[in-house]
Amino acid sequence: MKLNIINDSGMDLSEDTLNKWIKGIATELKKKKIIDTDKKTQEVSLVFLNENDAKKLNWNYRCKDYPTDILSFGSDDPTSMGELVLCPQVISRQAKEHGLSLEDELGYIMLHGVLHLLGFDHEKSKVDEERMMSIQDEVFDNLRNPKSAKKGKTEVEAPKKNLTVKKAATAKSAKPAAKAAAKVAVKAAVKPVAKSAAKPAAKSAVKAAPKTEPAKKKKKK
Repeated sequence: MKLNIINDSGMDLSEDTLNKWIKGIATELKKKKIIDTDKKTQEVSLVFLNENDAKKLNWNYRCKDYPTDILSFGSDDPTSMGELVLCPQVISRQAKEHGLSLEDELGYIMLHGVLHLLGFDHEKSKVDEERMMSIQDEVFDNLRNPKSAKKGKTEVEAPKKNLTVKKAATAKSAKPAAKAAAKVAVKAAVKPVAKSAAKPAAKSAVKAAPKTEPAKKKKKK
């Protein structure tokens, strides 16, 4: 998967870390035959917003008056898997609550968002939730502990680490929206885009998207 990164959050983020996670996620999902070669080469847009903009987006989309950690938007563009809109300030607080580093929390949330873009939905039923969370936790554990992953696992462990993630239904042209919002993708480890650049794009991406409710769970180390 290729990343298009737009950082309008005002918080320092490492492009190398984000690329490392998305590369690992794509590799693990391909091993599990969840994605094929075509999917692995698609682009994923990451849009990082500050808490104020994330709060406004969450209100406009879900009528929830607080900043949220992540929203996911599908795409009709065959070259794009979709767009993930994240708030690193919220994610940083969650990392402390879950006993994880910010890097690991970011990776876990990115993985959850990617699974939503691939059509997984923990809100449909208990069976769907268990299946998605099992895949999510196994992939996450494999990426955090590559030596353990090489030995192989005969069973998928029961879900242990979950988080509050808000999923958006497919929205048209998520990729063009992200590019139009940023105009310049992040090229350095930290390179924020001008304030409010990404917000209009995220808003336009969700105009026709229905509301969904997240699953609220706790994640343990």
